[in-house]
Amino acid sequence: MMSFYSSIVKAYDEIFPLNKVQANLIEELFQGLGGKRVLDCGCGTGSLAIELGRRSANVDAFDLDESMVAKAEAKRPQALNVNFAKDDLLRFSDNYKKDSYDVAYCLGNTLAHLPSLEEVGQYINAAASVLKPGAFVLVQVVNFDRVISNKISQLPTIESENYVFERNYIPEEHGVIQFSTVLKVKRSVESYTQSLSLIPILKEDLVKMLSEQFEEVQFFGSFKKEKWLEDSFHTVVLAKKRTGQSV
Repeated sequence: MMSFYSSIVKAYDEIFPLNKVQANLIEELFQGLGGKRVLDCGCGTGSLAIELGRRSANVDAFDLDESMVAKAEAKRPQALNVNFAKDDLLRFSDNYKKDSYDVAYCLGNTLAHLPSLEEVGQYINAAASVLKPGAFVLVQVVNFDRVISNKISQLPTIESENYVFERNYIPEEHGVIQFSTVLKVKRSVESYTQSLSLIPILKEDLVKMLSEQFEEVQFFGSFKKEKWLEDSFHTVVLAKKRTGQSV
């Protein structure tokens, strides 16, 4: 069976276009990205990694889905110092140098695809291990505090020139959420229905996971650094690895 993301790889860049506000936030962490080492964890089709490469960062990026990595590699301008690979959110630290990156990020609700909060914590620890002391970790997920408290059952439908992408949240046992989607191709009878399980990651969960190895933990409701509120659509968290700490 085709994987969830393999089924939408052709439409991915159209329904999830590059958001330069994400790149702006990362660039604002430094006085220019020249020479900065960036690790993109769960890179999808690589648009953000390529954008940061265009801004002079040295970027390593990985995704678990081979079709996504292939699409990213096909898009990559050869002149950029951007490298794509297939890897796993829980095992990547074996393949990337310890204490070597200036920022590691995992965006797009990717962490919620892990099977448990324990494994989300494992990712946080793995990210800490590859970051330099004083470097940054950046995470973005759907604001699951809002989803749960308001019993959100549907995310806004995305409509682009060629596609309609419907996204539904269905509560399951043990707090798990079934993420059920329908991708419809306009001017065609084609449609693709898929579902997978998501683990809700609350703000307090992230606070606990980050507290041991990170400091200056900041929560935002968007990549424009708007204040995080209970009804914010996103949970964006930025934290700094404790200075002098090697994992």
